[in-house]
Amino acid sequence: VDELCSVVGVVYAELKAAEKRTSNDNATASTAKSMYGELLEQLLEVMSRLFDVGSHVAKPEPNIKEMDKSQKGNKGFSSDHTAVLEEWIDAMTEELPELTSFILPTGSIASSNLHVARTVCRRAERRMVPLVQEEETCDPDALAYVNRLSDYLFTAARYVNFCDGSDETQYRKARSIVQRERIIVKLNDK
Repeated sequence: VDELCSVVGVVYAELKAAEKRTSNDNATASTAKSMYGELLEQLLEVMSRLFDVGSHVAKPEPNIKEMDKSQKGNKGFSSDHTAVLEEWIDAMTEELPELTSFILPTGSIASSNLHVARTVCRRAERRMVPLVQEEETCDPDALAYVNRLSDYLFTAARYVNFCDGSDETQYRKARSIVQRERIIVKLNDK
């Protein structure tokens, strides 16, 4: 979870640097609105929630699985955080073209690092599953958050490419020595 938080921090730093470069290149750029919409603020929120998840993993609450919401109080991880992730995923997805194929983790550095974050997130999730299912020491709501976070990071990677005007490269299956041309999908007209 710490590693995941750090990778998200790298993405945040890269996006901030990209915004700074863009505003330096364009003297009329508006500093009031991020070129990435709400993404930068969302990434800060994600890093804060990952600190919370990390604390649930590092210092688990005994019998957390058996507690209802009122018993958890401040001890548990709120499922509201997962609902917020879902809202963010939906908002970004509305702006993106429909995904019609698997895509390769390409595009900008920030987008590619979001794909790295997604894979680290999936690994963290796999490591948390036994803590929830077997040892019953980790809050299932924290696991649900990490599960949905990987989808958020995938969508955010596509969204960053969209905002940057970068293309997506579709996966192609190996069929023979002779391959069809690689398909590049334009996300927007930038």
